[in-house]
Amino acid sequence: MGDVGVRSEGQESGVRSEGQESGSGVGVRSLGQKSRSGVRIRSQETFSTPQVIRHVPRRTPSVVLRELKSFDDGDIHRGLTGHQTPNTTSQVLGDDDDDVECREVLNQKKDDRCDFVKQTDDCQIDEGFLDYTQFVYCDFGSGGHLVALGMILLFIWWIFLFIGLAVTADDFFCPALSVISETMHLSHNVAGVTFLAFGNGAPDIFSAIAAIGNAKNGDAGLAIGALFGAGVFVTTIVAGSIAVICPFQAMQRPFLRDVIFYLAAAFWSFTILWKKEIRKIEAIGFILMYVAYVLVVVIGRYIYQKYKSSIPLQNGEVRNDEEDEPYETIPGKHSSSASERDPLLDDRINRSVEESDDVETRGAFKDFLSAINPIDTEKWPEMKIYTKIYEVFKAPIMFLLVITVPVVDYDEDKHKWNRYLNSLQCFTGLFFSSLATKVGFDTIGGTFPLWALSLIIGAGLSLLVFFTSKDEVQPKYHPVFAYLGFLVACIWIYSVANEIVNILQTFGIVLNISNAILGLTLLAWGNSIGDLIADTVMARQGYPRMGISACFGGPLFNLLLGIGIPFTVATIKNGSDYQLEITFEEVVLAAFLMLSLIVSLLVVPLSKFKMSRMYGLILIVLYIVFLVVAILAETNVIDVKI
Repeated sequence: MGDVGVRSEGQESGVRSEGQESGSGVGVRSLGQKSRSGVRIRSQETFSTPQVIRHVPRRTPSVVLRELKSFDDGDIHRGLTGHQTPNTTSQVLGDDDDDVECREVLNQKKDDRCDFVKQTDDCQIDEGFLDYTQFVYCDFGSGGHLVALGMILLFIWWIFLFIGLAVTADDFFCPALSVISETMHLSHNVAGVTFLAFGNGAPDIFSAIAAIGNAKNGDAGLAIGALFGAGVFVTTIVAGSIAVICPFQAMQRPFLRDVIFYLAAAFWSFTILWKKEIRKIEAIGFILMYVAYVLVVVIGRYIYQKYKSSIPLQNGEVRNDEEDEPYETIPGKHSSSASERDPLLDDRINRSVEESDDVETRGAFKDFLSAINPIDTEKWPEMKIYTKIYEVFKAPIMFLLVITVPVVDYDEDKHKWNRYLNSLQCFTGLFFSSLATKVGFDTIGGTFPLWALSLIIGAGLSLLVFFTSKDEVQPKYHPVFAYLGFLVACIWIYSVANEIVNILQTFGIVLNISNAILGLTLLAWGNSIGDLIADTVMARQGYPRMGISACFGGPLFNLLLGIGIPFTVATIKNGSDYQLEITFEEVVLAAFLMLSLIVSLLVVPLSKFKMSRMYGLILIVLYIVFLVVAILAETNVIDVKI
């Protein structure tokens, strides 16, 4: 039985065929190398032995291993007999599959699509845990004949993850930021544009970080589409809906400040898109621009308060220092405005909590079982059928969040202290973090895994907390759990955002939709639907000023940090400028964002800062026009080369 020499990049390895007799060696030489006769060999050419019979394209190590495993007897036999076997996958990959887009899978035969996805570098995931493209094309029948079923399952999983992202941000991340801001003795004004803005924008920012981290060949369309798409949606649909529902008089100083800053950030982003590259100093500049915005808010607030205090009051007049600052107006349970001593956030976790007397009588362990129950059993009988379905649907991820993310809430009994649960969270939170960040898969000295070390440390912390605390009262170090909850919630949000981005990229590959369109629709709508509901509800309750301020301040924060942080990381990692692959859709996004801001900057002051229904309708029509133009650009009806 003859030896088959596989030569790649100047190295030889022996591969012995099974069941095939040959009296001569068979050499397999990759493209770009010369044979002994000095003739450069082309791919997909078959020669009689002992010349090259099959071209093995240059691959990453993982792809090479997969190809060697799939190099079966039939392949060797066909090479030995001199019969060339058509290989659609390798024909498309050509000389180098590094430059082949994963979307080319749609040009393959159904039976070849699974192999194409496995062998193409562009189809491999950089972040996340599940390869959804292989899930669709390899796990649903031979050649992916049940792609439609796979897409339906992926869509349901995508909705589940989006719900998990929202629940993590609202019920675990924001309360942690609230406690952190209070332990740092920050005013509502500073906390509103820093910690709380980060809490509200966490899904957008982490989605942008995940999208840019997963970008292939500079195609950051998913991140740009989400940031700009959400900006256009919020500044038109959400702001317009607030104006239509409840016309009101806007606050001049905060409105002009936010719109001007946002317009400057959008224009700067547009120039970067136009030149198709972002330098490290420019990425850092977005972060510095956010710092400048915070300073303007804080210093402007201080100057305004000084100015107000210098104006003498008329007889019977009461000074209201909060009337021109939206961040100081937070609806509470008992009053319409907030002072520095009021709780920073209302209760965000609608979980069943017994009164303290009842908790003492039923026992600490029963209290623990009640705390880890992801469904509110007390309100269950009163829930409508769709609410019950929602509670059951989100129960799995809610349970995982409860047992891994500590929550400190000053509005609840014992500040939500639970001795058994908090002790468990020290163990599970650290272990989950080691796995989610993939740090736990590294080893110490090549033998001892770090996840095992996290188990040991977590167990030690759990025992320490358990034996240094009591069931009846929270310990003095309980606020430290807010910082731990903040870190674990960040890891949860980033991990879930990575999976969401990977699913959307699979949607784009299977449905042949650009990343920009996916970003401005599914990702932007998913991240912004909560703003639409919350801000319109606030407007109906008589707080339109808060809603409208969030429509401009929130997206501004997301854009500055959503571009600044991930591109700073990317340029540092690459060691050079980040080259962007830009399409006409991204330009349309940036242009319509600037257009919506210019419309607001012109119409509102000319209307003497009256947010009228006509202004709201103009914004809604503008968004409809934007969607039409974006769809026409995607379908090449409007074909502009950038």
